[in-house]
Amino acid sequence: MKSLKIIGAFASIIILSQPVYAQQNEMNHDGHNHSEMKHDQMNHDDHDGHDGHNHSEMKHDQMNHDDHDHPEMDKEGMTDVSTAIGGPTIVATVNGLVCDFCAQALKKVFKKEEAVKALKVNLDAGEVRIFLREGQMLSDAVVAKLIRKSGYSLVETKREGGA
Repeated sequence: MKSLKIIGAFASIIILSQPVYAQQNEMNHDGHNHSEMKHDQMNHDDHDGHDGHNHSEMKHDQMNHDDHDHPEMDKEGMTDVSTAIGGPTIVATVNGLVCDFCAQALKKVFKKEEAVKALKVNLDAGEVRIFLREGQMLSDAVVAKLIRKSGYSLVETKREGGA
C-alpha cells in the first residue's frame, strides 16, 4: 500500500510538471512580425520544380492567360450595376453595415421578396441598392421592416428609375 502511494505521488509530480516544462519551451519570434508580412517579402526561391520568382512588380498583363481571354474593355464599356440590371431601384442608407456577413444577412432576407430582382450592398457607403422587378414595388415601410429583420436600422431611402 505504501509503494502504491509513492508511485501515485511520483506519477502526480510527473503529470503536474508537464505544463511547466512545455511553457519553458516557447518559440522566439522577436526577429519578425507576421502581421506586417507582405507577399513580396516571402521566400520565392526554387521549390517543388518551380523556378524562383518575384511577385512584387507583377502586373495583370504579365500573368499567364493561355487558358482564357479577356474581352477588350474600356471606360465606356463599363456599366453601373443599376444600368446593367435596369429597372426601378431603391437606395437605402443603413446603420451598422461593416462586414460581408452583414451583406449576406440582408441578401438572405431580401431574396425572399418577390418584388426584389437583385441586391447590391456597399459596405463603405453603408448603402443597400434594391433592384426591383419591372412593375413591382416595395414601400418604405416594407424596406425598413426587412432591414430591421436583417438586424440593422434604416436611415433613409431614395428612389431611382421610377421605383
